[in-house]
Amino acid sequence: MSHKEQRARWFVAQVKPRQEKLAISHLERQEFATHCPMVARSRLVAKKPTLVREPLFPGYVFVELGAEDRWRSINGTIGVLRLVTFGSTPASVPAGFVERLQDLADEDGHVAFEEDFTPGQNVRVIGGPFDDLCGSLAQITSSERVVVLLQLLSGETRVTLPRAQLVAA
Repeated sequence: MSHKEQRARWFVAQVKPRQEKLAISHLERQEFATHCPMVARSRLVAKKPTLVREPLFPGYVFVELGAEDRWRSINGTIGVLRLVTFGSTPASVPAGFVERLQDLADEDGHVAFEEDFTPGQNVRVIGGPFDDLCGSLAQITSSERVVVLLQLLSGETRVTLPRAQLVAA
């Protein structure tokens, strides 16, 4: 491992709205290593709930910098607003944070916070028309779909949802 690799740390660049791909492209042309973790979120597309890939941290990308890298050039990169700093010094993320996100990601950078759910477990819905509602897991129908009992209108309602929309409550 070279001296530069031993001292490299991850930093955060704020990018222009919805221009993460453009910023990453231009940062990588300057030979900076980047990471932008993606997650599946439910959005209405043509009035149908659809899972779409979006950045886990919209408006931000991670940039790896060594001790000798010229970090000020990042601020002039197309698509980048600025490198996040504390005062006049770039603010690094905690050691191991980006590496853990990379470990959780597949080859396309999609991060799945897969939890092992069990029937009867209390869960909360993230995104979609039932966003932030809590209920109990009734059934796991496949690796992608689950049935949840939600408390709606003074009663329990069975709803089938993508597994990716649940977190433990």
